[in-house]
Amino acid sequence: MKSFLFMSLRLTIFSILLSSFSLASAFTLSNGEEVQCPVTRNGTSGFATEIWNTYSTPADRNPELGRAVAVMRLDANNWPTIIIDAQAHQKTAKGTPAQWDFVYFHECAHAQKPELTEIGANCSAYFDMDSRGLMSFHNFKELESAHLGMLNLPMEYGGSGPQFWHQTLQCVRRGREENLK
Repeated sequence: MKSFLFMSLRLTIFSILLSSFSLASAFTLSNGEEVQCPVTRNGTSGFATEIWNTYSTPADRNPELGRAVAVMRLDANNWPTIIIDAQAHQKTAKGTPAQWDFVYFHECAHAQKPELTEIGANCSAYFDMDSRGLMSFHNFKELESAHLGMLNLPMEYGGSGPQFWHQTLQCVRRGREENLK
């Protein structure tokens, strides 16, 4: 009987650990929905790996992040991996939830189509949020304000935040016009 109870306890603990591991790889949107980024690469389908980078000092921060709060990189097996600055998320997610939804969908767009430009990934993020009902007027203004506050950006981002946002909205407009045809 002790053997049976011990085995049951081990299975229960294993199940709890397994379920918490799989939940840890899901991103929680501002509406509470947990999402994963579906990808297909070289005939294999699955979800992009998520790495929540935690660190005790800035020197310990993942160097792949650079100045960004999240990036997408291909791992050693050429599988898409989204690296998220866990500390930045923890500090700002409650105050700027739409920005984090947008960042997640932006990086997911890169994971799904690594050839996308930064403008293309922003455009895709916009449509993903819109299709999920997350692009309210308030969220749109939060995203617009964040972009307008970015001064100098590399040219692949349009050179500045206002230009980055302007080009994103041009892409969204073109996408909507194509859907009307």
